[in-house]
Amino acid sequence: MKIIRDILKGNEKLKNSYVALGTFDGVHRGHRVLISEAVKKAKENNGVSVVFTFSNHPMEVIFPERVPKMINTLPEKLHLLEEMGVDYVVLQTFDREFAKCDREKFIDDILIDALGVKEIFVGFNYTFGERGAGNTEYLKNICCEKGFAVNEVPPVEYKGYVLSSTLIRNLILKGELELANCFLGRPFLISEIVEHGKKYGRLLGFPTANLKVVNKVYPPFGIFGGSTVIEGRKEKYSSVVNIGKNPTLKPGELSVEVHILDFSEDLYGKRIFVDIEHFMRPEKKFDSFEDLKHGIQKDVENWRKFSDGK
Repeated sequence: MKIIRDILKGNEKLKNSYVALGTFDGVHRGHRVLISEAVKKAKENNGVSVVFTFSNHPMEVIFPERVPKMINTLPEKLHLLEEMGVDYVVLQTFDREFAKCDREKFIDDILIDALGVKEIFVGFNYTFGERGAGNTEYLKNICCEKGFAVNEVPPVEYKGYVLSSTLIRNLILKGELELANCFLGRPFLISEIVEHGKKYGRLLGFPTANLKVVNKVYPPFGIFGGSTVIEGRKEKYSSVVNIGKNPTLKPGELSVEVHILDFSEDLYGKRIFVDIEHFMRPEKKFDSFEDLKHGIQKDVENWRKFSDGK
């Protein structure tokens, strides 16, 4: 997958492209329907699939006081798009200059001239251009004149809900992780570069990969079962994950600690991708080092039993 950082200032010119347009926070089931159609059509027509999205949330510029915490960081979003087989991702920075880009310029300079668009894939509520003057209806009205097709994806309903990033964000924050994962269409993802910690996990016999807590949504603090992929590899490693304040050994210190089962390699400085699949228990303070060790051992045993029975 190739990344284009600024389509207006670069020299990249694509041809025969099938373009999915949107913010795509969470890359949830609804987004996946839209993006998968672009990937499928590109393959059928010997073209290239493109996701046009932003490196930041447009609300940061338009209404900074209303910017939501994102479901995915940028590396997480790119990882998810690559998993889906997307050929190109345009990561446009949404700044005050781009906010003034009118709808005609967006279509002529970006979609037609730079991307060589053949078909566009958009949600029913998609807007673009200065002050949101362009929308899905406008694209459908102008597409024949401009020489491309428009595919509008209607609202995606699942288990009686209309899917949206806002809905999923709220479910994660409330701890309804398994329902959120159903709506995402895959497990909630956490990805960061492994940092040096205080090595307490190694002393306990359960070494952990320590990840910084960043400005994104997390479920309520606790112990979770999941799996880990190391950047550059395909293997998935079963994992037990602690998200929280480490009340026994590092009280108040926020972190994500990932114990990868049956794994002993040095991961410092490497990016890992952790799927959070199942809530196991709330975070708790143990009375002693030994009690903590037994608690972790029980978590590992419980996750092995649960994952073996899936």
